[in-house]
Amino acid sequence: MYIKSVHIENYKSYKGCFDISLNEEINILVGNNEAGKSTLIEAIHLALTAMLNGRYLKNGIIRYK
Repeated sequence: MYIKSVHIENYKSYKGCFDISLNEEINILVGNNEAGKSTLIEAIHLALTAMLNGRYLKNGIIRYK
């Protein structure tokens, strides 16, 4: 199993829509500092595990009345 593509909307340094297609074998992310390489990995991790900074998102949602 592999990730074919990633779609990110308005997450951290990605303003608007960002789409990337990935290869089945290997993918290498290259870019300047603050280009969003780590944010892309973080977004994939978030989508697969529902965890951000070691915490489940469902535990961090607070309802405001």
